[in-house]
Amino acid sequence: MMKNIVFATCLKQPALQKSDAALADACERRGMSVHPAPWNGDQAAFGDADAVVIRSTWDYQETPEAFADWLEKLEAGQPVFNPPAMMRANMSKRYLLDLAAKGAPLPPARLVEPDADAIAAAMDALGLVEAVVKPEFGATASGLSLVARDDGAGLRAAARKMAMPGLVQALVPEISARGETSFMFIAGAFTHAVTKRPKAGEIRCQAEHGGSAELAAAPDWAVAQAQGILGLIPGKPLYARVDAVVLDGELRLMEVELIEPELFFTYAPSSPEFGAAARFADALIERL
Repeated sequence: MMKNIVFATCLKQPALQKSDAALADACERRGMSVHPAPWNGDQAAFGDADAVVIRSTWDYQETPEAFADWLEKLEAGQPVFNPPAMMRANMSKRYLLDLAAKGAPLPPARLVEPDADAIAAAMDALGLVEAVVKPEFGATASGLSLVARDDGAGLRAAARKMAMPGLVQALVPEISARGETSFMFIAGAFTHAVTKRPKAGEIRCQAEHGGSAELAAAPDWAVAQAQGILGLIPGKPLYARVDAVVLDGELRLMEVELIEPELFFTYAPSSPEFGAAARFADALIERL
């Protein structure tokens, strides 16, 4: 019997993204039926699904509690990927501090309240004259600020932009020139990497902020380090993306995306049998 697979999207962008359309095609070639449905829209589609794959739910950070509740309700029904408990743990950027405590190469960071004095105190404690400030819940660098310790107005503006607790983190200056590399993993195995570069004068690499992306030839040592970071996550995700700045012989961790990462299938070497999207489809079948 044909499996009915729902790719969860969002009301703001209900259609499949290009990368996910490539994944849907790989799934359909293997006898599955795939269609998108917004997580915050009509729920009938999810009730009829044999499995739900979280894809472009790119507005969940606006209502994180509602999204977490929705994941919990899904969990009581059909299989969901990634596992809801894993995704709930990945929603708050506090998970980065947990990974750092396990040895992940995170730039020095502290959790702070959205308050200029608290940001300044964290910078002092970390010995920073410049820092990145970002909210606990966020996507595509929303709410992110670059601040200087001696800029009181900038600290106050960053606190307002955060609007919730978040992280003060050391800036990795190499990101401006080297960009940020995304390492894609399917069922724990590396498939491909993409390097995203910010436009001039920016540190945000996302396309929404003028960034560009290209397929990357990631060195073996960098892939091994990214895989090691992923290994610090409890459980076995179907899909994952590790974002890091590749330095000389080491990585600086930015994020481990386990909920709704862009997986850049349209950038990866493609084939119906062995491409990255095909490997995702085969791994999905194995888990159903």
